[in-house]
Amino acid sequence: MYDMHYDLLTILYFNMIKNNKFSNIEKMERDLSKIYRNGNILGGIINLYFMTPGEMKEELDITVEEMQNLKEMFLKSIQFLNRLKDKKIIPNDIDFIYSIEGCDYIKSIEELEELYQIGLRSILPVWNHQNQYGSGIRTMEGLTQKGQELIQKAIDLGMIVDVSHANEQTFYDILEVYEKSRKPNSILIASHSNVRSLCDRERNLTDGQLCQLKKLGGYIGLFTNGNFITIDNKKMDFKERQKIFMKHLDYVIHVIGFDVSKIIISTDDMNFHPNSTYHHLEAFPIETIKTTLFQFIQEQYGETIARKIMIENARDIIQKVKFR
Repeated sequence: MYDMHYDLLTILYFNMIKNNKFSNIEKMERDLSKIYRNGNILGGIINLYFMTPGEMKEELDITVEEMQNLKEMFLKSIQFLNRLKDKKIIPNDIDFIYSIEGCDYIKSIEELEELYQIGLRSILPVWNHQNQYGSGIRTMEGLTQKGQELIQKAIDLGMIVDVSHANEQTFYDILEVYEKSRKPNSILIASHSNVRSLCDRERNLTDGQLCQLKKLGGYIGLFTNGNFITIDNKKMDFKERQKIFMKHLDYVIHVIGFDVSKIIISTDDMNFHPNSTYHHLEAFPIETIKTTLFQFIQEQYGETIARKIMIENARDIIQKVKFR
């Protein structure tokens, strides 16, 4: 399958420059090799991700000063993955789309274009907090004037505009800019958000948000992390989570009316992620997700739809933006 959400590039960068800060680099290489060589994950969107400076320091022990050269972080992370391809640790045919989740450290619209030239192809303007561009789920404001300009520039460049983590006001503000400005190849996505009617987490989307996303031809990336499948996640085993995940898929198809060509899958169960209290609570273990989730979807909807949701839709997105 293709995955449309990995918080990987930040971890890679700080492991490189700070002597295995979060995990031994050699172990990471082995883990990445397993993920990509066994065919479970064929590629997808991977992120540099940014919390507020205080949270970066508290959770990851990363200082503001260390975050200043965004272009260096972005470029070195990409170079690291390319070296893994050169060393045959990751197959050359794996497709990566590089993204930034939380655009706090993009200082200007001009810098966004510079990052695009390096290889940036997707942005989530906000993480959970408020920044100069808009507000995430923990704050109440909407998209700022600079945020409108950021979204407009991303559309002009042909980048993916990702609304996961945005609060409702910022979500609708982004969609308003998108509706007025979108071009034929524009891509709008909520890369890792589920159905709030089934799991009342702020990052999941309301029926109104899902309907508006569908109306504008956006993609919904259903998230296999158990925290966003059910509020009772920690009490459940894999099989229980898996059944509830399928309810989210059923809901977006049968209640909201999403076309199956606009549904993708995202997961972030990376073995070397530092936040073990949040991660490692997936419905489908990454080592077997290709077969287990595919089988669930196939049994309910048939092989053609299973291939669309797990492989073809994501591949189409990647091909649209990869060579722009």
